[in-house]
Amino acid sequence: MAVVLFFVFAGWVVCLGALGHVTNECRENTSEWKEGTGDEGILFRWSEPKNEDDEREYTCGINFSLDWWIIAFQFFMIIFGYLGVFVEFFHTKSTMGDLFAIATTLFTVFTSQYVRAGYMFSAGEHDDNTVAQGFKTAAAGGIVVCICNYIFMFMFGSEEQSEGAASAENKA
Repeated sequence: MAVVLFFVFAGWVVCLGALGHVTNECRENTSEWKEGTGDEGILFRWSEPKNEDDEREYTCGINFSLDWWIIAFQFFMIIFGYLGVFVEFFHTKSTMGDLFAIATTLFTVFTSQYVRAGYMFSAGEHDDNTVAQGFKTAAAGGIVVCICNYIFMFMFGSEEQSEGAASAENKA
């Protein structure tokens, strides 16, 4: 199980770097992000900015804030997973399964948004668009995290069930 959590961590690091890259690109080139898709483009305007720098920081920050929270929640889940594997005190199957299910659901949403955004910026082409590559990299890391979270939930939850079934058979 620790190996699966290592792969979750590796996918998480990929997502962290890609999200940092995409957020940085947004802050440097906000005007380009508002072109081409609907009234506002990819970014949403939540209020009227005071100046252009304020608009960049606020608009990019508000649009990626949930993604940063999802990344932070997954990091705490990795720590909680390692504690559950190595420390008996944290070995609570139902709580662990519930929290990993929430983290996996959030990362599934994160990944689907980034797959869509990657196609919006590259129009399905394999070019040198750094923003599209950042979104695609985040989506790839998200896929790794989701798959490894599912594997971890199965392995961690099935261990207790198999022990419970074996002890029930011994009692009978």
